[in-house]
Amino acid sequence: MLKKVLVTIVGCLLVLLVLVSVISSKQAHRERQKEEAILEFDRKQAEEAVLQQAKAASLTAAAQATQAQWDRDTDEDIANLRSSDREVVNEAIQRIQFHKACKAVPELMDLLKESRDDYIAGISAQTIAVCRERSTYDTIVDQFLRRSATPSMIYAIGNIETSDERVPEKLDKVISEPNQDEDVPRVARRVRNQFQLAPNKGH
Repeated sequence: MLKKVLVTIVGCLLVLLVLVSVISSKQAHRERQKEEAILEFDRKQAEEAVLQQAKAASLTAAAQATQAQWDRDTDEDIANLRSSDREVVNEAIQRIQFHKACKAVPELMDLLKESRDDYIAGISAQTIAVCRERSTYDTIVDQFLRRSATPSMIYAIGNIETSDERVPEKLDKVISEPNQDEDVPRVARRVRNQFQLAPNKGH
C-alpha cells in the first residue's frame, strides 16, 4: 500500500516537473520573443533616427545653398540699381521686392531721391515700404508730394504711417484730375479710403 502511494506521489511529482518545465520553456520563449521584438524596434528606431538626421542635414544644406544663391542674386541686383539701362534697373527692383531683400533699402533710398524717372522712383518707394522701416517714411512722403503720382508710389503711401495732412490732400487731387493711367485714380481712391477708415492710425 505504501509502495503504491509512493509510486503515485513520484508520478505526480514527475508530471508536475514536466508541466513546470514546459511552462518555463514557453515563458522563456515568450521572453526571448519579447526581447527580440524590443531589439528589432530599437534597431528600426535607430535607423529611422539616422535617416531623419541625414534628411534634416540635407534640407539644411539645401536651404543654406538657396539662401546663399539669393544673397548673391540680391548683391547682383543691388549692383544693377546703378545701371543706365532702365529695364535692368526695373527688373532688379522687382526681384528685390519679390524676395523682400531689405538689405537693398539704402541703395533704393538713393534711387528714390535721385532718379528722374517717376516710375522707377515709385517702384523703389513701394519696395522700401515693404520693409516697414520707419526711418524711410518721411522720404517716401516727400517724394510722393514732389513727384507725379504713379500706382506704385501710391501703394507705398498706403503701406506706411504718416500724419502729414498734405498726403490725403494730394490723393484727393489725384482722384479728381484726369489721368491717362486709369490705375492712378483707382489706386488713389483705395488708399484715400484707408485714410478715412483709419483716421487715428497715424494716417
